[in-house]
Amino acid sequence: MPWLGGAGAQGTGLRRTLQQSEWAGPATGGVAAILLLYLPFLGVPFEYDDKVEIITNAVLLEPGNLQEMVRYNPFRLLLLISFGWDLWLWKLQPEGYRALNIAIHATNTVLIAQILGQFSRRRGLPQPKLFVAAGALPFAVHPLAIESVTYISGRSSSLATLFVLLSLVLYGRSAELLSRTDATGQWLQEHSRAHSRWVALLLSTVAVGGLPAAALVGAGRMTSTSAVSFVIAITGCIGLFHLIRSGHARRTLAENKPNEDAAHLGRRVQRLYIAAFVAFVLGCLTKETAATLPAVLLLAEATFWKKSWRTTLTTLTGRLLPFFAVPVLLLLLRAAAYGYLASPQFIRPWSVNLLTQVEVVAHYLRLWVIPWPQSIYHEYPMVPLPGRFETWLIAGLLLTLVILAARIRARSPALCFGILAAAVTLLPTSSVFALKETMAEHRTYLPTLGFGFVMAWLVGSVLLERLGHRKAWAVLAAVCVGWSVLHVRYDLLWRNEETLWRHAVAANPQASDAWRYLGDNYHSQGRLAEARHALTQAVRTRPSNVEALSTLGIVYAKSGDLDRAQLLFNQSLMQANCYTPALNNLAFAHRKREDTERAVELFLQSLECDPNNYLAHRGLADIYYESREDWRRASHHYEAALRVVHPLNGDVPLLKRRLLEVTF
Repeated sequence: MPWLGGAGAQGTGLRRTLQQSEWAGPATGGVAAILLLYLPFLGVPFEYDDKVEIITNAVLLEPGNLQEMVRYNPFRLLLLISFGWDLWLWKLQPEGYRALNIAIHATNTVLIAQILGQFSRRRGLPQPKLFVAAGALPFAVHPLAIESVTYISGRSSSLATLFVLLSLVLYGRSAELLSRTDATGQWLQEHSRAHSRWVALLLSTVAVGGLPAAALVGAGRMTSTSAVSFVIAITGCIGLFHLIRSGHARRTLAENKPNEDAAHLGRRVQRLYIAAFVAFVLGCLTKETAATLPAVLLLAEATFWKKSWRTTLTTLTGRLLPFFAVPVLLLLLRAAAYGYLASPQFIRPWSVNLLTQVEVVAHYLRLWVIPWPQSIYHEYPMVPLPGRFETWLIAGLLLTLVILAARIRARSPALCFGILAAAVTLLPTSSVFALKETMAEHRTYLPTLGFGFVMAWLVGSVLLERLGHRKAWAVLAAVCVGWSVLHVRYDLLWRNEETLWRHAVAANPQASDAWRYLGDNYHSQGRLAEARHALTQAVRTRPSNVEALSTLGIVYAKSGDLDRAQLLFNQSLMQANCYTPALNNLAFAHRKREDTERAVELFLQSLECDPNNYLAHRGLADIYYESREDWRRASHHYEAALRVVHPLNGDVPLLKRRLLEVTF
């Protein structure tokens, strides 16, 4: 059976290729290290946002319910789909969720090894395996990755990074083919430019149809399904028209090919380019930070294939044009649909956020080198205008570092790419766009690509030249072992939610929300005295913490001090008069005092703030039900409560029973 021999020959060829490649060995070592470090923590319980984004998220109950997922968050659709299938497959068993996170991290390590291998081949480095290992192994074992792997909700960062890295690998392979300088190479470049213009035209047609459709969806005048159909129709019509008009130009280009091999290479370049572009779009549908890929590709063009920054910029009107068009289009669609770019609510002034992020970036740099102490919640304090002396000093040093990195492109391309790639991938979360948390470790996951290149340059070039081959490997091994020890020490904290939050407040005693989450944990266990202490600390460190004030009020109410509880609920409402948990809690307190009229007023006020407020509907329904005076209203609010409550909520059977009672 000759085909068996053929398969064996192909398998032998593949094994030989892997053995000879620069990246296969380091990638295998990285994957093995990942399994050793993460598998012992497979059963770590759901933590922090997992409970909101996964466990109680009704959108995930049907993994194929794309319309609800789009309505919930269209810019993280792929992430929601992955969580939906996890919930369907594994229910509330965290092992399955985390196994996928580990597989994603292992895949990312392999992809980074391939990118480093592409660079080492292109540059003809003397010790390519050392160079690849020095970049891939730190990425695999670094403790900062814990918040994107062990922490299930951190998948947003790791999955988006997977698509970014995959796109970079595929784009690199196509660029390698286009780097030929003969007649075939020139024809391939012209073929590539024509193809890029075609993709850019399709994107422009999406913008023509998508922007008005997004505005209509945002105004409630069009459903998301109708909007998608409208955009597809517009794009199809314009695309078909251009395809017909450009037929002559395409035929002329095909006739001018220098040889038959060029046509084959052209199709291969086209497939790689399309695959890279699709991977990029999938990344943008996972997390917004994937939109930084075009800038990373531009840096790769400058350090991998081009001879100068000037020649690199020519790709902006060529094969990189569609990539840069995507983030612009997404920003326009977001603004048209929602009326904002970053957050629907004001968080902090952009100037204050920028000054704060200058210091936060410095802390990220420190944690890359010495990952201790780590925390699930840093809550870095805001830097008020005009900033501190150290703020401006750090800003000056960071700006100098970026300028120097750009200037050493020809002499140290790996260092140049590493520094600038880390900078551009940190920009969305560490610049003018204010996010609720000033600092979060999972935001360093994609930028660790840049840190990996810096490590590869340091070990694979500097230490190799000064210490020699064996000592450079020894230094790399020592660093990775040290990081692995810190990795295990921090991962052990994730096995217990109380321990994790106690560590967070010990690492940063001024983190008000860390104290609040610790108090929530004690409260859920019925340890009211400890909950009261932790929540009091949360209020003391930030008196405007409305969540802590409201939860502390609940603790006092359960302890029998209803007067203090109502005072705290009112203090919470003084900070945010539409904070529905405080309104509901205050209503329940008045109801407990048999002040039904005031309770009804507060529940109705809560519904004005949030019409889909389950507790307000439930509170009103119970009042009308128990008074036996207005079962029509009781029926209305029980129906509304059933519409908005999570289907797996334990109250559902009681709600249905009472609804039947008041209806019939």
